[in-house]
Amino acid sequence: MNAPIDYRINEIDGRRYAVLPLEQFTALVEQAGEADALTLPHEVVSRYLTEDVPLIRAWREYLSVSQQELANRLSVSQSQIAQWERPEAQPRHATLKKIAGALGIHVRQLSLQE
Repeated sequence: MNAPIDYRINEIDGRRYAVLPLEQFTALVEQAGEADALTLPHEVVSRYLTEDVPLIRAWREYLSVSQQELANRLSVSQSQIAQWERPEAQPRHATLKKIAGALGIHVRQLSLQE
């Protein structure tokens, strides 16, 4: 977002608020979300790099979500989650997006590729 932000300052009950068009606000929120998508907790990266734990499993365990709980969120079987977490598994991008959504993270945090 390189265009200037069209905003004004309002004061209500002694508190100041920035008011801007919804489209610009939405773009700023999306931009902030993309910045978060570039970050990985040390615990996740460490398990991925030093223990060869797949990112899906590393994130799931980092977030204290069981395979069964994730399966319930995705309406799949627990064994399907186990298959996606195998080191040689290569889930499709659409599948990674669903898993990321169920874990509350960005899909880019499940793949080290763009």
